[in-house]
Amino acid sequence: MSEAEVHQILLENPHLREYVDKVTRKMGRPEFYKTLSRDMAGIHDPNIIYPVHNKIFVHIYRDRKTGELIYHVVEPEIPESIQKQYKKILRKITELAGDLPKAIVGEETLRELTERAFEELKLDKSAFETVFYYVKKNILGFGIWDVFFYDQYLEDVRNAELDTYVVHKVWHNMRTNVRFPNEKALDMFAFDLGIRMNKRVSVGHPIVDGIVPETKTRVNIIYGREVSKNGTAISLRLVEKEPTSIVNLLDLQTLSPELAAYLWIAIENGMSIFFCGPTAAGKTTTMRAGTAFIKPDAKVYSVEDTPEVYVPHENWQATVAHETRATMFDLLKAALRSRPNYIIVGEIRGEEGYIAFQAMQTGHPVMSTFHGGSIKKIVQRLTGNPINVPPPYLTNLNIVLIQRAFRRGDKMVRRVIGVHEIEAYIEGKGIMTREVFHYDPVRDKIVFTGRYNSYILEQKIALFQGYADPRKIYDELDLRARILREMQKRGIKRYHDVWNAIRGYYYFGIDGLPFPMEEV
Repeated sequence: MSEAEVHQILLENPHLREYVDKVTRKMGRPEFYKTLSRDMAGIHDPNIIYPVHNKIFVHIYRDRKTGELIYHVVEPEIPESIQKQYKKILRKITELAGDLPKAIVGEETLRELTERAFEELKLDKSAFETVFYYVKKNILGFGIWDVFFYDQYLEDVRNAELDTYVVHKVWHNMRTNVRFPNEKALDMFAFDLGIRMNKRVSVGHPIVDGIVPETKTRVNIIYGREVSKNGTAISLRLVEKEPTSIVNLLDLQTLSPELAAYLWIAIENGMSIFFCGPTAAGKTTTMRAGTAFIKPDAKVYSVEDTPEVYVPHENWQATVAHETRATMFDLLKAALRSRPNYIIVGEIRGEEGYIAFQAMQTGHPVMSTFHGGSIKKIVQRLTGNPINVPPPYLTNLNIVLIQRAFRRGDKMVRRVIGVHEIEAYIEGKGIMTREVFHYDPVRDKIVFTGRYNSYILEQKIALFQGYADPRKIYDELDLRARILREMQKRGIKRYHDVWNAIRGYYYFGIDGLPFPMEEV
């Protein structure tokens, strides 16, 4: 930010100015940024402030005593003279809103109610805006954790006893200054989250999974000391407002242009693909980026127990399992009657896996995420309880992509470490696979070992597309890799911009791209 912009922000936010004055004396004046980039992870001792929402700012710095990175939320503080009155204000607002239907108590109505409460309680109106900030935060928002639902740079939020920790997209694991005042407040917060998800949280139902409808945030609650030694534990997995695009993943080096082009051709031609890896490897992010490669006129059917998949197609039927009404198994069976061009399964964990392979058997391509760190372990899980896919059926799965998250230097990175093609099942020998991409950790590079040696490209796609020389398909792969590099070079990175470019290519070839491109 320019000095003039910083000056204006400090002028409009006295609470931030006061905070900056205080920390400047301790660690020097923080730098202000409008946006962050992942390259900033290389800053070992950050002293950075960025805006989150309205009057909320976040200060990232390294604690000089403990050495840990801190995520410090800077927000207005209620004056001491009003703090004792705050509960009375909330009670008065509740009393005044008693006869109003819940549906109309939005921000505007809440402001009017707060103004009336101030008048009836004869309070000093100089603190009104700060008080209203907290009223809105606690009634319409998410209380003590409200800030985390606005920060676009957060992936996960969790508590450890009364303290709160976040996983940041740039600086990863950090302790925050947000702390529950006591265990009762933590338990009440868990109750409130349960109510928003229409879930029951209690000693009798201590483990709750669900989605906050307004934000699509995935929530896991383990309630009470009976099952959690350190008390109630809450985890949030925050959903990006706009999906990460395949070009974003190229920037992050999660995959290479050649691998992205390989996926493009494979998905266009209806190959079934599993995106695999351990927890937090980025499987769902990569699969969501890959949905832009599905043909624009395709009918897509998705099945999830937690809605995380995003599909840009107009003809998309999104279904969500319900614990008492429709299971993943039920919804996948229904998918077969819907005759989709692509079936996307949020994650395969149980008996629904058998139906997914039945769908492949009947000619329906399937994309899904799956937990497994190697091709051997993935085959073992698929053929064992509770999935129980007969080994010969595994040949209906064409491609297994394996991804991992790990620390490289000062950065936490995500990389595709292998792509395997499933060729055949041989009695007595098992599943025959071929690795076509592998990760070289020394060079931090994804290597295309399948050039002129890909079973899927040459025998499954080129052959049926009528190529006289199946190896000519690599020319198309190279062209698409060039297209993706050009998007990266030109800054075409937002998901829908990337989708529009890919859609243009499907309809009009290189003439449909938003930039000039020559075939080689």
